Amino acid sequence: MKLLVALCVMAVGVSAQYGESGVIYPDGTLRQLTPEEAANVAEIGESGVVFKDGTHTQFDLDFAALHNNLPAPARPEEVTFGPYGYHGIIKPDGNNVQFSHAQHSNVVLVGPSGVITADGKNLQLDQDGLPLPLRRKRAVSLEGPSGVLFADGQKRHLPVGVTVVSVGPSGATLSNGKHVQFREKRAVSLEGPSGVLFADGQKRHLPVGVTVVSVGPSGATLSNGKHVQFREKRAASGAVVGSAGFITPSGVPVQLAPGVTVASSGPSGIVLSTGENVQYDRKKRSASGAVVGSAGFITPSGVPVQLAPGVTVASSGPSGIVLSTGENVQYDRRKRAAPSKATVGESGIITPGGRLIQFPHDVSVVLAGPSAAILSNGDIGQYEF
Repeated sequence: MKLLVALCVMAVGVSAQYGESGVIYPDGTLRQLTPEEAANVAEIGESGVVFKDGTHTQFDLDFAALHNNLPAPARPEEVTFGPYGYHGIIKPDGNNVQFSHAQHSNVVLVGPSGVITADGKNLQLDQDGLPLPLRRKRAVSLEGPSGVLFADGQKRHLPVGVTVVSVGPSGATLSNGKHVQFREKRAVSLEGPSGVLFADGQKRHLPVGVTVVSVGPSGATLSNGKHVQFREKRAASGAVVGSAGFITPSGVPVQLAPGVTVASSGPSGIVLSTGENVQYDRKKRSASGAVVGSAGFITPSGVPVQLAPGVTVASSGPSGIVLSTGENVQYDRRKRAAPSKATVGESGIITPGGRLIQFPHDVSVVLAGPSAAILSNGDIGQYEF
């Protein structure tokens, strides 16, 4: 009788995987419950445990079978249709992929055209049974046995047996070796069989059979080999704004960091997409007519002067300029002849009759009269009326 009772106790212990003092998991792991956890157990059933604090634990299929001393549930037969299997991938180039335990457990079902995974990220297989790149969803809107519709609006007929094998950010490669170049939607506003309207406002007539085959940030290429150069946007201030940078009204080029664009351009500056403000260095024009820039200035007589690095124009007046170093630059003013209407310059004279008299090197006008001019080398230039 005692032996019979002992056997009954052993049978009950084998079937009970979740007890009042511990848990035996299907993989053989034992876990002892703490006194608090054991006191919290209210009821142990065939499919789960109810605790006194209101929470509960649901057994999975394997745990419930062991807890109730039942045979393990039958699993679906692992049938594969190509190189993609439940335990790995056999690639044509010999670089096989062995799945980890987590990857193997994530595979629910492998079919001839795809894989269903437990995490919901299903995979699409190509005609060779290999997974397609995930980025296809962004570039390929619809693909069928005889054609494909790309996200940029292009429709391509696929010959028998031809599929899209690779998709990148700028194009796609077909299984027959041909390439499809994606078009940027922003660059082409409207395209028809006889013409195209680009986003910069250019209208181009397309000859019969000619189409736009490639569009980049600065231009487009037609199927007849001709190129269309896009016009840069010009701000109200005169700044030239491009995709990779801009040129301020004073002629200073500014390179933009990768991913940064011009959000807004005004008469005095530019706002970048990062929120940074760029203030223009405007050209100063003095009352004398001198043009002053950030790197130099042009005198009223047309002579360009280059400033040293770090030197700027502190003040500009009608007869000269004061630099930030304290140096004064005096303008070489042009002399005008008397009422003879002859035009006297630094390198020559235009007589009232329109004849040009060119000065030798380092020769200037000492005195100009109504009918002639005396030069610094002693020569006299006689006017012809």
